[in-house]
Amino acid sequence: MKKTFGFLALFMLLTMVSKAQFFTLGIKGGVNLAQLKLGNELTMNSLGANFQQSLDTKTGYVGGVYMRIGNKVFIQPEFLLSAKGGSLNILKGGSTADKQTVDIEYTNIDIPVLLGFKMGPFRINGGPLASFNVSKGATLNETIKAYTQNGTEDAFKKASYGYQVGGGLDLGALSLDVRYEGSLSDVTSAQFANDMKFTQKGNLWQLTLGLKIL
Repeated sequence: MKKTFGFLALFMLLTMVSKAQFFTLGIKGGVNLAQLKLGNELTMNSLGANFQQSLDTKTGYVGGVYMRIGNKVFIQPEFLLSAKGGSLNILKGGSTADKQTVDIEYTNIDIPVLLGFKMGPFRINGGPLASFNVSKGATLNETIKAYTQNGTEDAFKKASYGYQVGGGLDLGALSLDVRYEGSLSDVTSAQFANDMKFTQKGNLWQLTLGLKIL
């Protein structure tokens, strides 16, 4: 009985705060258009003859929940499941004439914490992002192993860090957001003998539609 009363009291409090337009809780979903960029270390060793950066983008999904605390100036933390990736060109024998494009996919839990400013229905926001890898395809590890003696157990890092910047539009209970996401740390990293190193950073454009539920 006490627990039930406590939940009802919390719900009523959140509802009153929401009506005061100070607190918003919602769900959101959309698409990522992602790329992967090779690190500078690659061009300085023998691996560079076999790998080339691709300009192709990988389309993935993103979805989760968001909170907005504040009115004109606000803080917006989010908890998102985000499918990302990119492409990597394989130069067989070091020749661009014999090129194969390999698609790379992985899924992260993303936690951005954004600081924003609202002007009427329009918003601008930006802030840091912590990203935790929860699944990855075997394609990248298999490709690296084919061109090294030792190979790699897992090139994907458990956690990486970056930022998001963008803007949005609120229309009643709906919100539309467009953001750019960049990396501050490596998404993948593999160290080999003779100081050979393979790294990648990710970047993407993200388009989402949100629905306010509180």
